[in-house]
Amino acid sequence: MTRRSIVTVWGLIVFWGIALVLSFLSLSGFLMNDDEGTYLYAAWRVGLGEVPYRDFSLVQAPLSFYLGAAVFKIIGPSVWAARATDVLFMIGAAFLIFKTARRFFKMETGFALASAGIFLFNKHIFFLGRSFMPDVPMLFFGVAALYFALRGEEAGRTSERVRKDAFLVGLMAGLSALAKINGILVLAGYVSYLVFEGIRKRQSWREAAAKTGLAGAGFTLSFGIPFGLLLVFVPGTYDAMFGFHAAKEAVAGFTYTSLVLRRLVQTIGNHNYALAAGALAALCLDRSRRGNRSKTLLWMFAAATLVLAFVPSRFFLRYVVFAAAPAALLFGAGCEALAKRKNIGRIGLPILTILVLLCLGPTLSPRKILARDEGTRAAASFIRENTKPDDFVFGDEPFLNFLAQRPCPPQLVDVSEAMITSGRITTAGIVEECEKRAVKLIFVEKGASAHHLVKLKDYSGFRNYLRDRYRPATIIRREFLDVEFFLRSGD
Repeated sequence: MTRRSIVTVWGLIVFWGIALVLSFLSLSGFLMNDDEGTYLYAAWRVGLGEVPYRDFSLVQAPLSFYLGAAVFKIIGPSVWAARATDVLFMIGAAFLIFKTARRFFKMETGFALASAGIFLFNKHIFFLGRSFMPDVPMLFFGVAALYFALRGEEAGRTSERVRKDAFLVGLMAGLSALAKINGILVLAGYVSYLVFEGIRKRQSWREAAAKTGLAGAGFTLSFGIPFGLLLVFVPGTYDAMFGFHAAKEAVAGFTYTSLVLRRLVQTIGNHNYALAAGALAALCLDRSRRGNRSKTLLWMFAAATLVLAFVPSRFFLRYVVFAAAPAALLFGAGCEALAKRKNIGRIGLPILTILVLLCLGPTLSPRKILARDEGTRAAASFIRENTKPDDFVFGDEPFLNFLAQRPCPPQLVDVSEAMITSGRITTAGIVEECEKRAVKLIFVEKGASAHHLVKLKDYSGFRNYLRDRYRPATIIRREFLDVEFFLRSGD
């Protein structure tokens, strides 16, 4: 091996070694993530034989619940096991970014690692990947779809292989959507690219239509058929995966011009400015025809995801997290273009390096990675000590139910702010379900950070119910908020 080859090998070993260590380090230390609790609870209940939407309500696509349930069957239900599964998906997505950069954009190893690194250590991806969220498998399968889409555009591929790749794009996009419904936009990005190429006459409309059909067939196999079976045999499926989201958007409203622009600025400004700067460098400096169609495909995939900035309801950056995948590849291309333009690169690369360090600062913070909250563990212990395994427990979010291994009333698994403000969860519904299940213990978050039950329109009526049917037990501090515990009177 040459000296350069040895350096390259060691660089790869060090990079992926650091990635693994940081991703798994203190993985189950911090437990304050209320959305995650809903999905952990769902995976646990699926592992016990329950069926989502039929046996308990929540609004999310089902793939991650079944993946988590399979892991729990093998290892046992734990936060670490669930999160480790998503860490592997996250690192797998980063590896696909690296492989894509090397194979389809012919980047040198260093720039390919830069693409993988800016993707993996983006704070929105890194900490999302260290939690059990459906966004993570959605991201992995979406990146896999992007990989096959780029492979289908490689020069010299036979028509048979191109057709196979188009089918695989749809198959991966379907799995992405089965993990989280946003994954449908992965397929939308691919179809948009095919239409654009047809308009530009860089491929025939017949070829574009054939690829679209094959991608649709793959999507039908991995998403359409499972979703169809759920619709037929599992009541509540449509409402959980589409109906609720449609209703949520219907009650929201905003002025598109001002808020969409603000959301896009927020997306870039929240530690994504290095990604944006690198992608802009690729757009302005890389004038070579090599990979021209591939870069167009990247922009189309990113644009399809950013459509979610137009949704009327409340916007979270994780809605558009998939856009980081094509942006990371454009970032690597931009870095390489700057390195080749020595006059501009002398100024541009140091500036880009500073932006990268500023972006990665929150991700690589030892305090954040090693964080551990004892309050959540104390709250789960209190529940275990004051209830029996079959007692129903209800509260702001079911993370504590999962940790304590106590069932939640089926219709109250998801009492998120969106469910409450849309009118799906009401005080009357909570009272009815709690009485029906003879709920033994209720916990309520309070303080400035509380944002679930406190949003009930008739919150005072809910507090009156607690006063009449329950007695105060204790208050436990969970990091930045207090949790009140109430035990059923007479028990």
